Amino acid sequence: MAARSCVFVFVILWAWPLAKEFSHQLIVWNVGQGQWVTLVDNRGCWHFDTGGERPPWKEVMRLCRARRNFLTYSHWDWDHISFTGGLKNFLPQVCVLHPPVGRASPRKMRLLRGLRACAEREVFTSWSDPHGRNANGLSRVVWWRGVLIPGDSTRVEEKFWVHAFKQLRETRILILGHHGSQTSTSNALLDRIPYTLAAVASARFRRYRHPHKRVERDLQLREIPLLRTEEWGHLIFDL
Repeated sequence: MAARSCVFVFVILWAWPLAKEFSHQLIVWNVGQGQWVTLVDNRGCWHFDTGGERPPWKEVMRLCRARRNFLTYSHWDWDHISFTGGLKNFLPQVCVLHPPVGRASPRKMRLLRGLRACAEREVFTSWSDPHGRNANGLSRVVWWRGVLIPGDSTRVEEKFWVHAFKQLRETRILILGHHGSQTSTSNALLDRIPYTLAAVASARFRRYRHPHKRVERDLQLREIPLLRTEEWGHLIFDL
């Protein structure tokens, strides 16, 4: 009971209204099963994937329409790119910093048509395996200001990229890989991020059974609170 109370207090303290401004802010949007993560700083909104089942256009526009918007994609899975086609209609100042990794069907590639490439350089550290065997294996992994966003990167790939981020031990917020599937978030990864304050699952457990019980158990053993957008809605953190 005490542990549950701690998680409740944690969420109440961090989940502030969207209208409140911070110097740096992290938003994990409640898109159902999918991923859309936004980091906000004085340069604009940095979006990592824009896919899922329910686009949060109203909230995204309120926060980012008057800002510059930079897009970075992990890979071509629909639940990471499905809202891309509507971005230019809702966010006029939008550009693509990193397109999805790997090859895609013509239908998927059309989603990026009309979106210009960004002239700016990235302000975060990223990694991807050019030799990944499938879409998940190709996923781009991002680390920025204590936030780790693995996309759908697998446990096999984690063995490589845990060495690619010099500040990995400073991770405070983990966006669960592959929405909390058992194919990601290995013990080897969790052992390398011992100061993590929260893990976030952007998934629908009732339909997809994510996050997996194995992942939940491993987080509990390390006393890392698990926050689900399915239960709490949009999650907003002051960094």
